[in-house]
Amino acid sequence: MTGKMDVTTDRPTVSQLLVRMDDSWAAFAQRVRDLPSELLGERLGEAGWTRKQMLAHIAVWHDLLAEFADSGTPVELEEDDEVVNARAARQAVGRSGGEVVAALDRSYRRLRREVARLTDAQLIAERSWATMVIRANTDRHYAEHAADLDARIGTT
Repeated sequence: MTGKMDVTTDRPTVSQLLVRMDDSWAAFAQRVRDLPSELLGERLGEAGWTRKQMLAHIAVWHDLLAEFADSGTPVELEEDDEVVNARAARQAVGRSGGEVVAALDRSYRRLRREVARLTDAQLIAERSWATMVIRANTDRHYAEHAADLDARIGTT
């Protein structure tokens, strides 16, 4: 695909960042679609989240990022990361796997729209804060949780 960002570049353009986001999202979303839906309720380890809770967690971070991605300037969260994660996990319990996956897809599309509105200058302002936080909540976040989509986890 043309327009790919060099992995050593820490000052991408908006279009380069969108390509990276889209490529990593496509691979992650395909893994989600490939996972049998009955495995979404399986725990990731003995005391861990379910896959459904993990996916809800990613959607929440997409949504939080979309809320402040429009400026490109640093924003402090009002809550601790652990509080945000715990709430996402609790809210996923009462939802079906299909609802969680649909919310995940919507959250990515919303985040992508907000990132597309940024300027190249906003991406690199404040020591590339926007680039850093977008990557932390997209391609790096997907890589962090990719193994959680392994169908063997949680099975006996």
